Amino acid sequence: MKKSFNSLLHSVGVSKCYTGYPFFVEAVFMAAENPSLLTGIQKNLYLPIAMHHKVSIYRVEKNLRTIRDIILRNGGYELMEELSGQRLYRDRPLYPKEVIKIFADYVTENHIIPKDMPLSHHLIPWDSKKENTVP
Repeated sequence: MKKSFNSLLHSVGVSKCYTGYPFFVEAVFMAAENPSLLTGIQKNLYLPIAMHHKVSIYRVEKNLRTIRDIILRNGGYELMEELSGQRLYRDRPLYPKEVIKIFADYVTENHIIPKDMPLSHHLIPWDSKKENTVP
């Protein structure tokens, strides 16, 4: 079941009209490129994305939760079980980190390269020695 990344998102109700769309796409491709970014997700993923878009880290987090909720409301559990090959527990919503990981693994396994978005190359890596502030 190799589908384009965009058609996967569209199949579960996620389109570019959502504010969190570019945040989610960036997070997935950054995690696909470097899975260790999922450890300490706020510092390693949310902060660079927030800095890139000049928004707060909390706005990134909120919008990623919204994308997760849209995915789960529109058949996302079934899709993510198919993508991951694992049964997912439905007694609680998945964390955004788990959703990002499943999509990142799919991107990696299927060698999907972002067409118009080598964004992770433009993002500033977070450096704990410097103080990075986001408006």
